[in-house]
Amino acid sequence: MVKDYYNILEVDRSASERDIKKSYRNLSKKYHPDKNPDNKESEDKFKEVAEAYSILSDKEKRGNYDTFGDPNGQPQNPFGDMGDMNDIFSQFFGGGRNPFGGRGSRRKKGGDIRINVHMTLEDMYNGEHKTIKYRRNKKCGTCDGTGGESTTCGNCKGHGVVNQIQKTPMGRVQSTVTCPSCGGTGKIITNPCGDCSSNGVISSEERLSFDIPKGIMDGESLRVTGKGNSIKDGVDGDLFINIIEKPHPTFRRSGLDIHQRVNLSYKDLVLGSPIEVDTIDGKIRMTVKSGTQVGSMLRVPQKGFIRDNQRGDMIVEVWLDIPKEVTEEEKKIIETL
Repeated sequence: MVKDYYNILEVDRSASERDIKKSYRNLSKKYHPDKNPDNKESEDKFKEVAEAYSILSDKEKRGNYDTFGDPNGQPQNPFGDMGDMNDIFSQFFGGGRNPFGGRGSRRKKGGDIRINVHMTLEDMYNGEHKTIKYRRNKKCGTCDGTGGESTTCGNCKGHGVVNQIQKTPMGRVQSTVTCPSCGGTGKIITNPCGDCSSNGVISSEERLSFDIPKGIMDGESLRVTGKGNSIKDGVDGDLFINIIEKPHPTFRRSGLDIHQRVNLSYKDLVLGSPIEVDTIDGKIRMTVKSGTQVGSMLRVPQKGFIRDNQRGDMIVEVWLDIPKEVTEEEKKIIETL
């Protein structure tokens, strides 16, 4: 079934880009793994929110999703996919064959794998070439994923399904069910593979190198097709790389903008002063005007994150540096002021 990405992000279908981004920020903070340690439900919700944002924040994908119900522009069957229809007919008629034709099953897909990658703000700003190691079930090279030498199942003659007669209050009903002898594969293993114990897959440590694009956001996921778990007589699952932002001692990100707090003296706020501040790509000098109030936010254009030909700003939050200890002479000067 198609996911309702608008519902996941808790916004209307007419929501603006600003509303979508705002809701994503709030929800990703709410379900962030660092705030909900060892909470599988929150982790799954965090990934789901990131997936929804990756679709609705992309104009092309959002347009396809609104038009076809699919971000890749593939029209969706209003009754669901044929696998769903087969499940329905299997429940009601007990079979793997349905009135629309077909054997009643689609090719199985191996399980997806999700891996968290923790990144510094600097690496997210610059992009990074990364290499990771992880374990997955991989097609056995000895038997090429078949599980061993096999022969056609004599019970179903290789069809994977058999007819079954059931007595019901309405009389005798014939239905088509998965063959109990071969499990629907149409084959019986006669000489099991010794390396995979006829499973068709073995556990393997994988090494994967990939590029993380500049400007990626906390909670986003990169999808690597076919690098998930393999499955016997099926297609490989996918690998999802979840990006987790490490806390930064100076900067705090908000969309494409970068915030930082600067503590200034009473004199600098009253009289004004040139100051030197850090940005993510080096130091700059700026001027604090006389009479600047505590809590003011000074914007430095074009010193934030870069993404999709857009660049954010640096927001300098001004705070008062109050000394914890003062001398008697300093007290008299302050009282005089």
